[in-house]
Amino acid sequence: MVNRYLGYLLLFIVLFACAKVSLLIEGDGVFVDPRDGEEYPYALIGNQTWMIRNMNYETGDSWWYSDDESFGKDFGRLYSWQSALKACPNGWHLPTDLEWKKLEISQGMDIYSADSSDWRRSGAVAIPLKHTAGWFSGGTGTNDSRFTALPGGFRSTGEQFVYKGDIANYWTSSYTSETHAWGRAMIYYEAGVYRWKYDKEEGFTVRCLKD
Repeated sequence: MVNRYLGYLLLFIVLFACAKVSLLIEGDGVFVDPRDGEEYPYALIGNQTWMIRNMNYETGDSWWYSDDESFGKDFGRLYSWQSALKACPNGWHLPTDLEWKKLEISQGMDIYSADSSDWRRSGAVAIPLKHTAGWFSGGTGTNDSRFTALPGGFRSTGEQFVYKGDIANYWTSSYTSETHAWGRAMIYYEAGVYRWKYDKEEGFTVRCLKD
């Protein structure tokens, strides 16, 4: 009898150790990238159709967090701005700063706040944009929008991978100078969305918007 219970216990330990936590992402359909066969759920949010999974297509300067391929399934790759411009497949594109504002306004941000920089807390729109899983304890996401923002961290200009589980950074296609472009950030404890001009050499997440 003892040996039987011991066997069950060992089996449970093995299965638990081998199990991979998978983040549930539900959308209106799935797009299959013809370049590599990767599947990307998408959803209608407001009047825009967004992929609701981070891009995991290898192009130019792009990296998995900590150069670990296992992060790609849930968190995708991190891209320099120039590489981000080429990451989306045909029929989709890296959204502009204006298209990000439309997303934010659709979730309750006022127009004045959408046009401002830094933390914009109007409407607490990060809450419906963030997934309920994947964030540090205390994360504020409900994912009511189905955007499914995940904290993939970023790659700094010093080539360091930082803040996975803490922060999500997204590129837009709108540049502000030869060295900087508009981006967005969400952090686990914050209800607002950060809008800032980031160094193009940093490695950020890419989300694609349907043409």
